[in-house]
Amino acid sequence: MSHQSRVLVVDDDENILSAFKRFFQREQCTMIAASTAAEALKLCEEESFDLLIADVRLKLDSGVALFLRIKAAYPKLPVIVITGYPESITEEDAKRYGADYFFLKPLELEKLRAAVRTCLHTFGPARKRAL
Repeated sequence: MSHQSRVLVVDDDENILSAFKRFFQREQCTMIAASTAAEALKLCEEESFDLLIADVRLKLDSGVALFLRIKAAYPKLPVIVITGYPESITEEDAKRYGADYFFLKPLELEKLRAAVRTCLHTFGPARKRAL
């Protein structure tokens, strides 16, 4: 990667955010964490990102509504949707709504790594095109 990619991860589980932080350090990416939809939306207004990873179920918010709003505002920003609740959304629905990838928790790191690398390399620096 020619620049250090910036990834916004939205999840209300601190353990998940910590695991993502370690994962992205190994991938040489800058990870910014948000634990609520409001926090994520504010970050998107103030900063630029190359990838969004959003949990479907957040304590006070819908991760689906969040990624729909962000995708509407930044249509070229790649999105990976994750969930521990397969009954809340199907992979087909997530992709129809604009997600590039969909993963169930617990996450399979090799599949996640491949998806992240594909998003960052295929879509290139989304931050320039997203705004």
